[in-house]
Amino acid sequence: MARVTSLILILLVAMTAACTQSPQSLPDNPENRTTVAKKYLEVMPPKELLQGVAGRVAPTLSEDNRKVFTEVINREDIQKAAYGIMLDSLVKNFTVAELNAMVAFYGSPEGQSAWKKFSPYMNEIMPPIQQEVRKAVAAAMPKPPEAKEPAAAQPKSGAPAAKEQKAPPSKKK
Repeated sequence: MARVTSLILILLVAMTAACTQSPQSLPDNPENRTTVAKKYLEVMPPKELLQGVAGRVAPTLSEDNRKVFTEVINREDIQKAAYGIMLDSLVKNFTVAELNAMVAFYGSPEGQSAWKKFSPYMNEIMPPIQQEVRKAVAAAMPKPPEAKEPAAAQPKSGAPAAKEQKAPPSKKK
């Protein structure tokens, strides 16, 4: 827990320091965002992200599918597509100052180290968080009404019970 707290503290300090406006800060516009986003993609290449995904997904696949999946993930056209998708999303969602902070942090030895630890961290925390959410949702769900035993004279369909018919009296000869 102390490790996670320290990591979060380092991340916040680095991002705060990088986000501080200086006289040399670039204006926040799409062109400048694109320039800084490209710098970010140099320190955090999409190829590494794809290989990280492949490392987590491939073991869950059959041997034949694993080979095909790995080949596809490593194709240049997939990596170029990922680069374009990530660049567009970075420009759309982050300011120049935020992108500069990301470049500063993830470009640093601490940021690179933190990134390498992020996947194991997520793999460790997600199962217990999902379990807690499932328990909370189950507790919050309305309980179905308890089924009552049907009355002996009432059929399960809810239709009135037919009167019991007696066998006709037998004729004696």
